[in-house]
Amino acid sequence: MINTVTIIGRLGQDPELKTTENGVSIANFSLAHNEMRLINGNRETIPHWFKCVAFGSLAQLCVEYLNKGSRIGVSGSLKQRSWETDDGNKRSSVEILVKDIEFLSPNSNRSENGATD
Repeated sequence: MINTVTIIGRLGQDPELKTTENGVSIANFSLAHNEMRLINGNRETIPHWFKCVAFGSLAQLCVEYLNKGSRIGVSGSLKQRSWETDDGNKRSSVEILVKDIEFLSPNSNRSENGATD
């Protein structure tokens, strides 16, 4: 079966790094993709938020080079997680498991003149 997603957007917050008991690095971050719509003759931006998860050396790179507002492209697959809260409520979440990432924002060592969305 095909399960592939590619999206460009901006980070909503700095990536959060966790490490498993086995020493595997995991970076979690949210990515906003803006959809442009014409509503009642006005052009409006509608943000769509996606949870992203990167593993291993890719997670380390995310934490080292990305921060809130960074513009990136990610490719990966979708995964749905389901769980039950302590009070018995069922919850679920869909995440992008990041396989590839493209850093689209200029890094802090270069001039940010000319950076566009």
